[in-house]
Amino acid sequence: MQIKRVLVTAALVFALGACSDDAQQTAADAAAKAKAAAEATQAAAAKTAQQAQVAAAQAKQAADQAKAGDMSAAANTAQQAAQSGQVAASSAQETADTAKEGAKDVKDAAQKAADEAKKDGGGH
Repeated sequence: MQIKRVLVTAALVFALGACSDDAQQTAADAAAKAKAAAEATQAAAAKTAQQAQVAAAQAKQAADQAKAGDMSAAANTAQQAAQSGQVAASSAQETADTAKEGAKDVKDAAQKAADEAKKDGGGH
């Protein structure tokens, strides 16, 4: 959802109709920041998903070991799953922080583009 908001913001910046070179450059910068923010958030989310899959696989393995009666191995694997879960949770927080930072950068760039367009006499 955050990625869509970033891209919509960038599109709105271009819709301002800025005609001056400064306004166009500022709008282009805002769009570039939106794209970079979306890519960074997507990469962070993929990393989080991968880490969550590792934790889930370890939890399943622990359950299978417990069913087989190997309680010692199940306990060790469950501990590993818990640690992997903590890593995934930390990664999820980093993903949220990345998205938040990207949204702030895009918002600032969009505001700068809007201000530049206003200086340009309404963008024409």
